[in-house]
Amino acid sequence: MGNEPASGVSVVIPAFREEANIEAAIDNAVAAAGSQTPDYEIIVIDDGSPDKTGEFARLKAEKNPNIRVVANAANQGFGYSFARGVKMATKDYITVFPGDNDMSAASLRDLIASRGGADLVITYMRNTGSRSLLRRALSRAFVALMNAIFFLDLKYYNGAFICRRRLLQSIPIKSTGLAALAECIIRLVKSGHGYKAIYFEHAGRKHGKSKALNFKSIKAVIKSVVILVKDIYL
Repeated sequence: MGNEPASGVSVVIPAFREEANIEAAIDNAVAAAGSQTPDYEIIVIDDGSPDKTGEFARLKAEKNPNIRVVANAANQGFGYSFARGVKMATKDYITVFPGDNDMSAASLRDLIASRGGADLVITYMRNTGSRSLLRRALSRAFVALMNAIFFLDLKYYNGAFICRRRLLQSIPIKSTGLAALAECIIRLVKSGHGYKAIYFEHAGRKHGKSKALNFKSIKAVIKSVVILVKDIYL
C-alpha cells in the first residue's frame, strides 16, 4: 500500500504543565509541517494543566487557523490526550510531537516527508546522551521486553510515528500513559501493516523535568502491557 501520493497531515501535541515549552513546540510543529504541505493542522491537547500551557497555546491558535486547542477538564494522561487528538484529526496522515519540545523539528520534518512510503513510519533515536543513564537503561529494557513478548525486532517503541489516519482511527488506544505510542505501533504491526523505521534526534527538553519516571507513569506502562497481552493473545 506504499507509494501512494502523500497528502495532508495532522500533528497531535499532548501537553501537561508545559507553559515554558509549548510555544516552541507549536512553532516547531508548524515549521516542520508547513515545510512539507500547506494542508496541515496542529492539534494541541492541554491535559488539564494548572499553569498557562493552554493559554499560551490558544494565543498561538488565534494567529494561525491551522492550530486547534482543546483542554481536558482534568489531567488524564498522555495516552488519553493522544487518543483524543487522533479522534479529532481530519487529515490523511497523523503524527505526534511532544509538548515538551524534546524532539528536533528537523526530525519531525523528515518524518512527515516520509509519509506515503509505508502504512506506518516509526522512529528510533540516534542520540540518547541528553537522557540520564537510568532513563536509557529503562528504555533499553522496555524495548527488549516488548520485542520478547510480541515477537518483534524493533529498535524503539516510544518515538513519534506517522500513520494513515484511517488505520490509526481504526484501532483502540487504551493506554492512558506514555506507552500509548508503543501500543499503537504494536497493534498496527501485529495486524500485518507494513512499516519502515527512520532516525530521529532527541533534542532534550529545555525547561522543566521529564514526567516519564514518576510512579504514575510507570504504573500506566505496566497496565498498558497487560492490556496488550490480553488483547493480542487472549
